[in-house]
Amino acid sequence: MDCTRRSKLAALLAGVALALPALPAAADEEGLVIGHAAAVTGLLAPYDGPDGVACRVAQINDAGGILGKPVTLMTRDTKSDPVTAANIAQELVDAGADVLFGPPTDDGLIPMAGLALAQGIPVLSVGSTQPAFPQASPDNGYLVPYGDNASAAAAAELAYAAGYRKAALMIAHDVGAYSLVTPEYFAQAFEKLGGQVVGRVSYHHGLADYTPQVTEISNMADKPDVIFGAILVPDAGVFLRTLASSDVNIPVYGTDGFDDPSLIPVSGAGGKLATFITHGFPAEGSALKAFYDDCAARGFNVQNVFFGLGGEAVDVVKTAVEAAGSFEPAAINAAIREIEGMKGIVSDSVTYKGQAGTPLKQMVALQIKDGAFVEVARPTPAWVPAP
Repeated sequence: MDCTRRSKLAALLAGVALALPALPAAADEEGLVIGHAAAVTGLLAPYDGPDGVACRVAQINDAGGILGKPVTLMTRDTKSDPVTAANIAQELVDAGADVLFGPPTDDGLIPMAGLALAQGIPVLSVGSTQPAFPQASPDNGYLVPYGDNASAAAAAELAYAAGYRKAALMIAHDVGAYSLVTPEYFAQAFEKLGGQVVGRVSYHHGLADYTPQVTEISNMADKPDVIFGAILVPDAGVFLRTLASSDVNIPVYGTDGFDDPSLIPVSGAGGKLATFITHGFPAEGSALKAFYDDCAARGFNVQNVFFGLGGEAVDVVKTAVEAAGSFEPAAINAAIREIEGMKGIVSDSVTYKGQAGTPLKQMVALQIKDGAFVEVARPTPAWVPAP
């Protein structure tokens, strides 16, 4: 990194503040600088992993850094606003970031990648599963999770294998492409298997009452036997609870929007209706469980699996830097594209080579039983819709 970028970084680090454990400053040393435009607060906060990023950086620095140099982390809160994300990204680039981590939706990520491209800076999303982002930013945009098209296909295969043939889709337009496009990926995979989509129900995230949507489903002329929705918490729990309380006990399949501990108390009796595809599960002996335990001991708040994805994002960059032997953004960017079979924190194998920015990763399916999430399958879809 050139001297101008380093001097800007030194000036800005003194003013960067966030409620995360302190990390060693490295403004005057050659080393990796990560800038994280994170959804620390707001609607998207459950789906970003700033604490997980910070914990992994702390672990790496305690072990001697990367290539013998410390990692510097600058984290700013986007407040779940895409315009704020772009503005923060520019500040982080100006401050000397070698790599940018971005928020969980494509409407914030795509502008970030555009402004970072001139300096060859890679942009990774810790929590977004929207393949529209790397597709729109093919030169420097990457997901850390799998793509929505893969998880929706996995959900469709599980639902079809369970005997369901008629699906209703929940559709929302207000969380990037996640809740709008993911149900259509499910529809493509479900119909390819022989299932039928019998209706689409519109909603908006943030509803306190899903009675109108549940009533619409129960009044469909062609009755669905399964529902699919890429719904965020707490709405996912409210919807499940409303289904159960209305005695419309139709199973609901979803994806990682369901994956937050708050789903369990909010859904109440409706929790038994849910099956969802997500990124990983902290089983005893797993790398994810070990990461959770060490980070909790360090004083970090382990909220959900997106904490683990935060750590995995750092490992993607660490792997690339070590392969490139360089902290230069363009070298890191090129090396990410060649990662193949990396052992991650959440996933046992992560591959970017030949994947156009959306990694090939394993998935897990979870349900709620006895007041806790339990793993019920590790699906690998036989067919995935094109993004």
